[in-house]
Amino acid sequence: MPLPRLVRTLLVCMLAVLPLVAAAPVDDREANGDPAPAMQPLKKPATLRVRLRDGTKLAGKATAFNADGFDFAPDAAKGETAPAARTVPAARTVRWLDVLPADLEGTAGKILDEKRAEELLLKGELLIVAGREKAGTAALERAVKLDATLKTRANDARDRATAAVLDAAHEEQLAKLREMSSRIPKAGAVEPWPVPTRAEQEAAVAAMKARAEEICRVSGMQAVPVETKYFLLYAATKPEAVKECARSLDAMYEAVLELFGIPPGLNLFWGKAVVLLQPSQEKFRLVEQAAFGQMTPPGVVGLCHQIGPQVFVNIFWIDDQDLFDSTLIHEAVHGIVHRYHSPARLPDWANEGLSEYIAAITFKSSPVDKGRRPQALDFIRKGGSVAQVMRLSYRDRTWPGPEAIGYAVGYVVVELMIRQQPQKFGAWLRAIKGGKDWETALREDFGYTVEAFAQTATEFYRRSK
Repeated sequence: MPLPRLVRTLLVCMLAVLPLVAAAPVDDREANGDPAPAMQPLKKPATLRVRLRDGTKLAGKATAFNADGFDFAPDAAKGETAPAARTVPAARTVRWLDVLPADLEGTAGKILDEKRAEELLLKGELLIVAGREKAGTAALERAVKLDATLKTRANDARDRATAAVLDAAHEEQLAKLREMSSRIPKAGAVEPWPVPTRAEQEAAVAAMKARAEEICRVSGMQAVPVETKYFLLYAATKPEAVKECARSLDAMYEAVLELFGIPPGLNLFWGKAVVLLQPSQEKFRLVEQAAFGQMTPPGVVGLCHQIGPQVFVNIFWIDDQDLFDSTLIHEAVHGIVHRYHSPARLPDWANEGLSEYIAAITFKSSPVDKGRRPQALDFIRKGGSVAQVMRLSYRDRTWPGPEAIGYAVGYVVVELMIRQQPQKFGAWLRAIKGGKDWETALREDFGYTVEAFAQTATEFYRRSK
């Protein structure tokens, strides 16, 4: 689903992308206060050209090593080149995991002796931590072939490396979450979503799986589970539809993150979001009643349920691929906005309008614009009140208004806000998520009262095609 270049720039002001954090240490000796093992001198210094994670480039020789790193003496002529300046060459100890992952295998290969099983264990563990799992596993297997008594230690090394990879990935998520939250001004009593530990996030995934399986049981849904990076898909429809949906879910999520300016790879969900894909409207409505206690009128293709921190999308497969994709994006955006920083809700016209807008611009053949724009223009040109639509609410049961006009007007109002003042739209959204009343935020962060912007939208769309 390619994103138009203009759209990618419109909301990028909302958040900043954070660089990857360095991987976790191979072991926890430093945290426990244990001394590092003694350096083992190399029989012959190893000539290296090494790039570090912080951008530093080293040229020189490694003279000794241990499980934590290696002693490095820069060449006097070439020295050390930092990202912004050349520094005075000096001997130093380089941590293995400060080496850029792309260079780590070659660096370890020059320093560590592949004929020594102990050194192969270290190499294998390092490579797995650096994301070179295949090469790392091969090194561990070679170590065991050289010395069968090292099998238990090889397994321990693999387990430590795997845990380090998971810890590093979680730390990366936390860094991105902290950066995201730092951009949200706190303005009310709303509290941000709790930041989970790795164990809590893993438990959340397990809880979402258990709940999804319970939904399948109570509704009689015969589902095939498929897990993706961000979603738990439980599909009870034809295999080709399942494969297509699983393939597009993560791509769709990443596209929405890009559109919002959220750092790529950040999982906003509690655990993962559950997507229940039904084979028919009848099955969809049955699950809505059995699992969510909701009687759904005919014509609804999908719904997003936000239950505390949890996100569930229930949808049924239709042969109109464009309508299916558009609905899936719309409902997933509800879940993403719900999990963006805090549970504070956008006003209903913006909550639905933003989901419609993103569904409209995410792929070229989306049917949203063809369906919503003519209805909104007709309403406005016949004297309909945009301000009145902006105050419709689920809470007082006035939403979505006659002939669901709220969706159409919400769509064109959000479109105009983003088109005219994208940075202020991002500030308005962040202010709401920080706890500010939406009308106050509209006035203070976007620069309009409801009536003033409604009048601006009315005048714009009366003359717009």
